[in-house]
Amino acid sequence: MLTSTTQTAPKKYTVKREENRILFLADVNSNQFRWCLADCLERGYEDVVLDLSRCESAFPNGVLPVITSVDNLRHDGLDVSVILPAHSYLQRLFLNSNWAYLLEPGTYPESTTVHPGHVPARRFRNAEQQHRLVGEALQVLLGGIASLQRDDIGALEWSINEITDNVLTHADSPLGGVLQVSTFKKTRKVAVGVADSGRGIPESLRESYPELTDDADAIYKALEAGVTRHSDIGQGNGLAGALRIATMSEGSIEITSGRASVVYRNGESTPYKRGPRLTFHGTFVYLDIDLDTSFDLSEALDFGTGPHRPVDVVEAIYETDDGSAVRLRLRDERVGFGSRMAGNQIRNKSLNLLNAEPDKPLLLDWAGVPLISSSFADELVGKLFAELGPLSFSARVRNTGMRPVVHGLIDKAIMQRAGQTFARTRKQAEPQSAVAADTAGPADE
Repeated sequence: MLTSTTQTAPKKYTVKREENRILFLADVNSNQFRWCLADCLERGYEDVVLDLSRCESAFPNGVLPVITSVDNLRHDGLDVSVILPAHSYLQRLFLNSNWAYLLEPGTYPESTTVHPGHVPARRFRNAEQQHRLVGEALQVLLGGIASLQRDDIGALEWSINEITDNVLTHADSPLGGVLQVSTFKKTRKVAVGVADSGRGIPESLRESYPELTDDADAIYKALEAGVTRHSDIGQGNGLAGALRIATMSEGSIEITSGRASVVYRNGESTPYKRGPRLTFHGTFVYLDIDLDTSFDLSEALDFGTGPHRPVDVVEAIYETDDGSAVRLRLRDERVGFGSRMAGNQIRNKSLNLLNAEPDKPLLLDWAGVPLISSSFADELVGKLFAELGPLSFSARVRNTGMRPVVHGLIDKAIMQRAGQTFARTRKQAEPQSAVAADTAGPADE
């Protein structure tokens, strides 16, 4: 079912303007922000204050479009200052998510926080920065959520690559784009947000499709396979593939550009058409994928030329040269070797690599790792042993390149887990033996 909504003034204001100050009174609503911003610009203010002191909640799909809108303001010569939320939790969120830095880089520090389930909002301006960010996102995915299917990994890698590449290829923005990725363990979902302050989908597509006078129609056109502004710079399958992945995984995708948004959710498509005051100068894509829903990635990426399965991070980075095993080089892991949290992330990654290549062993390569903590050894190797079981662990996991002290700590972790497993098995068997003795008849005795 297809429905259409035309927005004028927001009906319930959670963002208000007082002179040149834009007040966020509840959540960060980017539509209402743009309405208030248009009001400021019409009144001729040359400086704008974003007052988030009374803000009560914030999410990437609200904040990222505000960040790129502020980029455009500064590019046009306006001065923008930001007051962070008074609530301590929200203030930390703005700092750790890098939102504060991107909103006002001269005042707030850039976040260097490494979070096991999230990639903070980061800017990319070229292919090198994009490649590094996509790699960081995939490491978060592999270490943050257990029991991933191979198609889950490939789908996220393909989607993030394509959506961010669209920014570099089509946006024509000197500031590039902003990417943020969040994983949710309990619901087993991944959310990807990409925003830019460039020319936007409608203006870009009208170079080849001048008949697209309606911005919503332009977004729908961009979601068709093979549609691009110039075939010599792209094949036009990025958004189309992301849409198919979102749909087949029972997730959702939202695209905002110009005076319109298009949302696909629960098998339905809804366009939202907006007036000039709510124009978004740039493009924002928010992709939500449900990892509990199985789908065939090659089918999702069939654009009329037959099923396509792209090379993914497992094959490109972790497979050995001869393809006989997958190798995890511990020295390349950024999380360190001193905590259970770090061990948990690498264990998740190990299980996901084993799951991705069920017929190949996993080489845990400890070369270059001088020392690990006992808790890290237990969380990674000890629990991996307990989870796989002695036979599967010995058949599928090989530890190589260990220094003597690391070797000793890993041996101890395995032996302790093996002892606990044996004791637990024996305890579970004891009541059955006792019952058998109590019910034994004279012949048994």
